[in-house]
Amino acid sequence: MEAQRELELKGIGVSPGIVAGPVLLLKSDDVPLPEYAISAEGVPREMLRLEAALIETRRQLNEIQRRVGEAMGSESAGIFEAHLHVVDDPSFVDEIYRDVREKKKNIEKILFEVAERYAQTLLQMEDDYLRERATDIRDVTRRILRNLAGGGGDLLAGLESPRVLVSRNIAPSEMAAFDRRKILGVVTELGSPTSHTAIMARAMELPAIVGMPGICGRMADGDRVILDGVRGILVLHPSPSREEDYGRIARSRAVIQKRLSGLKEEEAVTRDGHAVVLSANIEMPADVDAVWERGARGIGLFRSEYLFMAEAGDPGEERQYKAYAEVARRIMPESVIIRTLDLGGDKIAVAGKIQEDANPFLGWRAIRLCLDRPAMFKAQLRAILRASAHNPKLRIMYPMISNVGEVDRANALLEECKAELSASGMAFNPAIEAGVMIEIPSAALTADLIAPKVKFFSIGTNDLVQYTLAVDRGNDRIAHLYEPTHPAVLQLIRHTVEAGRRHGIWTGVCGETAGNPVLVPLLLGLGVDELSTSPGAVPLVKDIIRHIRLSEAQDLAEAVRGLSTGAEILGRCRALVRRVAPEILELAE
Repeated sequence: MEAQRELELKGIGVSPGIVAGPVLLLKSDDVPLPEYAISAEGVPREMLRLEAALIETRRQLNEIQRRVGEAMGSESAGIFEAHLHVVDDPSFVDEIYRDVREKKKNIEKILFEVAERYAQTLLQMEDDYLRERATDIRDVTRRILRNLAGGGGDLLAGLESPRVLVSRNIAPSEMAAFDRRKILGVVTELGSPTSHTAIMARAMELPAIVGMPGICGRMADGDRVILDGVRGILVLHPSPSREEDYGRIARSRAVIQKRLSGLKEEEAVTRDGHAVVLSANIEMPADVDAVWERGARGIGLFRSEYLFMAEAGDPGEERQYKAYAEVARRIMPESVIIRTLDLGGDKIAVAGKIQEDANPFLGWRAIRLCLDRPAMFKAQLRAILRASAHNPKLRIMYPMISNVGEVDRANALLEECKAELSASGMAFNPAIEAGVMIEIPSAALTADLIAPKVKFFSIGTNDLVQYTLAVDRGNDRIAHLYEPTHPAVLQLIRHTVEAGRRHGIWTGVCGETAGNPVLVPLLLGLGVDELSTSPGAVPLVKDIIRHIRLSEAQDLAEAVRGLSTGAEILGRCRALVRRVAPEILELAE
């Protein structure tokens, strides 16, 4: 039989590793969705069916969380907190009950409709992490529907040898239930680096590629592939020479990874003695373990949104305080920066209803929403202040700042909260430091005006790039225009850092650029003081810091001043890394 032609396909590498083997196509595990009318008398029966399914779903999720925690640690188990929040969300259940009563339809149909409304709302979000929570809602909904229908089976039942799983999407609860011995790697049409499927793949140490639309239609069960989870490359029908090349690369990467694992206790210091604060970004308290395990020094960004999303609105002061205090205590003696709410009125219920926003990326969100809803904002500020009593290095950060007036108003509310807590005798750190995220060009350009009002800047490169270049990186047609090395972006970073130094405050970077070892020397050369990245990226970033001299990084930043394209600048960055630590490119690209 004639050999099939080799085909190289590109996606988004989200979990490192190289594997080769046959494909198993996982068909969509859609649950039948019956639709029929019910009488008014039948409404209580439908709600009883839902309650029974929710109880069983909660039991299953708790069991999955327990098993994942035992096998892979609390970072991975924490993923299922979001799933449990959906099951336990009273507003979600109330909305289902209301629709069943009003529309007189069976519970399966109404559950699906309400869940899809929630999912579609999340899909419109700007934040990648929160946008991916739509997958969690759909995952939980499928599980509830399966329980309404009497349960489901093992997707890998009968599989005799390990395969590369290829599917449109794989839910994290399905990933957790898979027998690791039967899986070589994972490829999906949907997903992003922040999806829970990607997180689970990394936790299970499964090479994975996501974001490959149409891939299921390009192959069949049993087709041989090579999966490169670093470069995001999938080779279909690989030639013998290609298999040999990838075998060599895999062996080389294994040696490098073993060395990186030994950097946990080492400091992030350049070869000429310049210390860099290398911290981690987290989503929820369960992620703190990963910060310590990866060798980060503190938390540079604690996103508080999950608490608000779980309640579809305001979680209240006490619930927030408990979460913030837990993180503050567990990260001691290191620091933690808590970002205030970075959602819009199109994502949470305000005054009992969802607020429509024609363009949520440029709309009523983050600090704008908080300043318009001072009672809700002050509850969060008080919760953060109270948590600061457990860690003197706890800091607060305002997102999406566009002008000085917003900082003044936020700081005034913070002072009001301090006065209220003092009057009530509650403990807090009166000297708590407040900073701002620089993610809108207007904030970067007026950094000299903002700096006297705050104690630090944290540059959110994800949004800064999008707002500066008018590029939605989630749009496949223009994603190639998303360039962190674009000269305009670098000028804004440089301007922010220099303004901070003139006013005696430090500047960090908490966007994805901070986790790219190829770009780290450039950031250090521009004068950035702190880098905060995902816990998994910490060892690689620490490694490149320890390989370079600050003087080399500064020379790089100066050399790219005169370059006119992002591609040229990226080329210079790669050249430096290739010269000082060529093995890092094996893992970074």
